[in-house]
Amino acid sequence: MNNKAGIGSFFHHVEPDDIKDFNLDKYITNYKLFYTGRHAIKFIIDEISLSKDISKIWLPKYYCQHVTSWLKECYPNIHLYEIDPFSSAKDLDLHSFSNPNDIVILNNFWGIYTYNIPKLITKSIFIEDHSHGWQSSSCLNSTADYCVASLRKTLPIPLGGILWQPKSNIRYKSNLIEDNDFYENWDKVKLAMSLKSDFIKNKIETKDFLQLINQSEQYLHKQYAPIKLTKENEDLIALFINKDYKTYKKNNLEILLNSLNTNKNFKILSSETDCTFGLQLLFKNREEFDKVKKTLISNYIYPSELWPHNKEREEWSYLLNIHIDFRYNKGHMRHIIDTINNIH
Repeated sequence: MNNKAGIGSFFHHVEPDDIKDFNLDKYITNYKLFYTGRHAIKFIIDEISLSKDISKIWLPKYYCQHVTSWLKECYPNIHLYEIDPFSSAKDLDLHSFSNPNDIVILNNFWGIYTYNIPKLITKSIFIEDHSHGWQSSSCLNSTADYCVASLRKTLPIPLGGILWQPKSNIRYKSNLIEDNDFYENWDKVKLAMSLKSDFIKNKIETKDFLQLINQSEQYLHKQYAPIKLTKENEDLIALFINKDYKTYKKNNLEILLNSLNTNKNFKILSSETDCTFGLQLLFKNREEFDKVKKTLISNYIYPSELWPHNKEREEWSYLLNIHIDFRYNKGHMRHIIDTINNIH
């Protein structure tokens, strides 16, 4: 496998011209950019609160632990609703727990989740999170009141988030503040991406970029105010937002699904209608999960867990995501196939 940094982890610096183009305006217009997906969520909740008294803010029980913790620090009225992230949402009755004075966050799990959002005049306000489904069908054709996404999960940028309204285009009243500490945090991640690129090109031998990324993440966990983008940083995000990320994943996933053997210890999450965020391995048993994760890492494949610290379920409970984005080619997919097929 010809990749010194292995498969996975955060993005290294790449040029926009290295990625195929995509016409985002065909699907999403008049969007607003942020530094993080969390900033986008908080911004729109605060914006809604200017003209409406909000009773409860509902989050799925199965969700990113960092986002849940962060929002609980921001709002005292966070509540959780039950959902099975590994099956269809067709049986989920959104009226069963919410009322018209509530805000409900809906997560597009793994990029293949579709909700039946009520079309009633009197209903809750629904905000759909497409952080792990950017450019998925549910993302591009959403019927939610608002949509958000953490762009840095998909785009090779230091930080990035987005907010848009699928059904209308109102002007927002809230103003964002400037923060030099936050701008320094952006610069820290940008430097880490550049250093990782140098590492891949054998210009440096140390992995100091990992420490920079960890420092940035720790900062973001305790930073709660949405921050105004500098023009320079916004321009960088804009360079990468009209790029086609889904095609690379779709092609790589097809290669994997055609060659991976069935394994009794996990199943591969897939969809007949869309492409998953990455190669998603689903486990019932934590011991098997840890065994496979350890084997992958020993073969320079660095997966992510989506997400740790969620409550164990009766059947499928643990999801391991392997990155298969534009950074990787058929040779990398062959390495993933050989590694997984040798796990017994």
